Amino acid sequence: MKLIINLIELLLLLNTAILTSSLFFTKTKKDNNYHLIAAKYHTEMPMNIRKILEEVGDNPVIKIQLGRTPVEAILILFLNIVSLWKFNNKQLELGYDEIYHNYLLITIQNDKSPKVLQQIFGGEKDTLGSMVYKLEKAHRVRLLKPVFPTEFVDIYDIPLTSNKTFTLNRLITTASNIDKHFYTYDAGNNNMCQTFVENIVDLNGLTPNILDNSTQIALKPQDAKALVATLGSRSDIVKYITDLGGKIDKLVFDHKIKWKKPIKKEFTLFGDMHIKTVDETVHNNTNEVLLKSNADTIVENVDDVFNAVVALEEDDKKKKQKQSIIIIIGIIILILMISLAAMFTYFIWKKRKGLDQRIKKESVNNAIIESKSDSSLSTNMNTIAN
Repeated sequence: MKLIINLIELLLLLNTAILTSSLFFTKTKKDNNYHLIAAKYHTEMPMNIRKILEEVGDNPVIKIQLGRTPVEAILILFLNIVSLWKFNNKQLELGYDEIYHNYLLITIQNDKSPKVLQQIFGGEKDTLGSMVYKLEKAHRVRLLKPVFPTEFVDIYDIPLTSNKTFTLNRLITTASNIDKHFYTYDAGNNNMCQTFVENIVDLNGLTPNILDNSTQIALKPQDAKALVATLGSRSDIVKYITDLGGKIDKLVFDHKIKWKKPIKKEFTLFGDMHIKTVDETVHNNTNEVLLKSNADTIVENVDDVFNAVVALEEDDKKKKQKQSIIIIIGIIILILMISLAAMFTYFIWKKRKGLDQRIKKESVNNAIIESKSDSSLSTNMNTIAN
């Protein structure tokens, strides 16, 4: 009996230790070479995007396209009024017919969704179920399904790399870990929708795949810094508006997230690959094309970034498998504990039942003995009386 009690206590301690340890699995990977944070686990990522990445983030990407639409006329009018039409003059000086909002149309494989016609995207009919997502940056990063037909009008194909399997998780995690301005918006410092899109394409190694000249031109960011500078002392108004929009968005849509300061990310080393800022880079022929863009990071070897993100995914899968195994072991131990407790209860019940029967039997025997004694005593008294 004592052995069973000791065994139950041991199993209880073991089960508590196992289940407690499963609570401390982290979503980041860190070693001496790199420190990555999966986009779907980053606290700065909007909640709706985190849900999408959790649900379909590992589905293969079928197609990536650059889309752009002219900025709304009412906003351009507002900027012209505030700048006393200097904004329009600078736009003409820079040779911009329109000011564009850039985004990416990313088609992923999704067998659960209805098959869509890719003809409107410049391709043939898909044999697989697919779904299109629009990835962009406004006051915050956004990932949503396209709504307006105009979003499919001015589009350009971004050829994929044939020997790599891209997913939403890989595309976004790669860019978010290297682009230090990924989660912020500041048009006054050329950190806006166009540089956001260019960085995602460039940091995922897709820029060399673009051979079409019109696509290269459309991908190149317009000089937002020069345009915003025409507002003079009012130039900060754009940032104030976008910052306010971002805060309201967080308050309304991400109120369930407990906001905390994210872990500081290290952008320097990913294995044997070095990521440099434009200021750190020596101008040479190999980097000249990248230096002409407004991106502030240059990746010497994008394959290392891709491999690091894939390694992060594999590590996350292993952690989830380990966590599942630990939970299963905990459940098995819990079942054993319940079984042992039931056995312990049964043995106690049986022992008490046997003890009660023994006491009852002894009581009956004592009663019989007393009865016999009384009978013998009565017989003796009768004999003496006679």
